[in-house]
Amino acid sequence: MPLALRFSVVALLSLFGVAGLAQWRLLPPPAMRTGASTDRVLADLASQEALQDGRVRASEALGQFVGGQITRYFWGSFTGYLDVLGLETPEDMEARITEAPERVQLLLIPRGGEERYVAQVQAEDNVPRGVACSGRGEPGSFRYERDALHCPPGWSPLELPTRRGADQRS
Repeated sequence: MPLALRFSVVALLSLFGVAGLAQWRLLPPPAMRTGASTDRVLADLASQEALQDGRVRASEALGQFVGGQITRYFWGSFTGYLDVLGLETPEDMEARITEAPERVQLLLIPRGGEERYVAQVQAEDNVPRGVACSGRGEPGSFRYERDALHCPPGWSPLELPTRRGADQRS
């Protein structure tokens, strides 16, 4: 193996030497190139990173909302106030809470984005169930089937962060 690695390094260095003698034009890495296409690629990457960051923050907030509402249900009823659950809305999002006797819903609307996030917790036969989803526009009605709450049509379920046990904490 060391012989193969040594041969590869010598071959690569020889190639660079030939490129220098022949004055071949070597391109810099894609992130270092300038031009309209590079700017567009970098803008797309920044947009994707912002969307992913927003999705992670929304997943954390919605996971805490679902868990808090299930706990609140067992202590009496759902609540329409985030501060009662000890939650804060992510800074760049607007929160809307809809409350009914057997269900509560939190809609997070990012400022400057098209994707929205919603969580709903509802009680069926005195058992609270919750789900969090992402999508565009206004969420439709949630479906309850096979002992589970499902996202509205056109919306995708979000994977909520799980609570770490005492043995997993760092």
